[in-house]
Amino acid sequence: MNIKLLILLLFLTVTAVFAQDKPANPKALQLFIEGKTLELQNNYIGAVNKYREALKIEQAPGIYYSLSKLYYDVSQYQKSLEAGLEALKIAPENLTYKENVSDVYIILNDYKLALKYLLEVASKKPDDISTLYNVGRLYEAEKQPSEALKYYNRITDEFQYDETVLNRMLEIYNGYKDYANAAATLEKMLALNPTDISIKYSIAATYLKIPDYDNALKIYEDILQQNPKNRDVQTEVIKIYFRQNRNSEAFEKFGQMLDKDTVDFETKLGVALAFFDASQEDSSALPVARSILETLQQTYPQQWMPEYYLALLDAKDNSFAAEQRMKDILVRADTSLEAHVQIGFFYYERNRFDEALNTFIKGAEKFPADFRLNYLTGNTYYRLGKMRESLPYLEKAKELNPSDINSISTLGIIYDDLMMDAECEKLYEEAFKYHPDNVLLLNNYAYHLAERGIKLEKALEMSRKAVTIEPENASYLDTYGWIFYKLKDYKNAKKYIEKAVNLGANAVLYDHLGDIYHGMDDISKALKYWNLGLELDPENKDLKYKVEKYK
Repeated sequence: MNIKLLILLLFLTVTAVFAQDKPANPKALQLFIEGKTLELQNNYIGAVNKYREALKIEQAPGIYYSLSKLYYDVSQYQKSLEAGLEALKIAPENLTYKENVSDVYIILNDYKLALKYLLEVASKKPDDISTLYNVGRLYEAEKQPSEALKYYNRITDEFQYDETVLNRMLEIYNGYKDYANAAATLEKMLALNPTDISIKYSIAATYLKIPDYDNALKIYEDILQQNPKNRDVQTEVIKIYFRQNRNSEAFEKFGQMLDKDTVDFETKLGVALAFFDASQEDSSALPVARSILETLQQTYPQQWMPEYYLALLDAKDNSFAAEQRMKDILVRADTSLEAHVQIGFFYYERNRFDEALNTFIKGAEKFPADFRLNYLTGNTYYRLGKMRESLPYLEKAKELNPSDINSISTLGIIYDDLMMDAECEKLYEEAFKYHPDNVLLLNNYAYHLAERGIKLEKALEMSRKAVTIEPENASYLDTYGWIFYKLKDYKNAKKYIEKAVNLGANAVLYDHLGDIYHGMDDISKALKYWNLGLELDPENKDLKYKVEKYK
């Protein structure tokens, strides 16, 4: 280091430290200066030794303070705290020493004591913005954001707008969901950065949360003055008009945005459904969706979909009334394919399978070439346990859409249950042309072959593929283990079915595990697992028979 610079730094440091606490003893002063010189030369051990020698002669607070700062710089925070507190014992009113101790407590994560000392500083330095800000931050660290706000507001109201301070205030207000004050804070941030478009977006979005649509509109209109073609802002303005029930103006602006003289029914319905979908997460969108749908219902009385979605909205509060409206809509829209699909699915989702089935059957009769109606009819029969009745519809659905995985998988289960083995094998072999790696198909076909005791090596390979793709799937592990059982490889059978049991036991898994132990001639363990299966499924005839036979 340049000697002149070293002397200057040394002079400034010594002057700062001893401006108020100059030691009386010249020898102590000399040792301190030597220590400070070593510190400036990065010889920290030598500096500490000099400071400690000086303290043996005179316990001056300035030396303790310098020792504390040095320990802090080399990350020995406990020693820094001890030296800092010693300085304060001797000079308890020194604000610099209090700030130093506060800083050390912060690094030691003791925010309560850090705040105690910094508040004492703030009481003596009420106009120091940095101190006020740091007090606020400590209150936040102590999870007292309302107290922090008092200090941030003092800075903002009495001194100046500071972006860092305003950001802290904004985060706290948003945390409280105090959007009015959050918007006011953002307005202050905009005063600092009047051309920052991102702040304007944030202000408008915050006004919407209040909700204060008029002020949000002002902000968006200001943005549009700078960029009249901004589609995102145009869309937000249209949304606000809808929220204010200004539907005609909203559709007019929507048409302008799309460069259309008029907006057709489908487009308007799309807007309503966008609010309808948004209402799942944003309850404020619900009355907007209702308002638009009611307008459409009045404007387009020949269209059934506005009334359908209004009935869906009403179903949340009065399911019976909604169902009655659905019946009336279907009578009016009897020639609409989509009405049969949507209204049937309305019943299906509510487990009203008889009503759903009647609706789907009528639709399938009117529109026999529609894949959805055939699949939904077949699937509903299946859900009602009427497997043979489901077959013609599901087979028709597969004919209309040969690659549809839902039709294939449901048909596979039904063919298996009805022991239609030839049809089942043909179905899966054709399905793999479209879905060679589908784990559900691989597993189900492998299990079907295992139950029949045929093509076991092929079944094992398919099952291995399924387990490799989904190694934590209990059903797939059961299939894999069961094929090993059929191959009389009881060791591997036990390994995989025990793993399946650990993932989630059920009566079938216990039954299979019992059969494996039976194959290993361990009847006591076989009975143990068969009985566990019976506890879960007391009416299982196969399990009852095995337990009675071997107990």
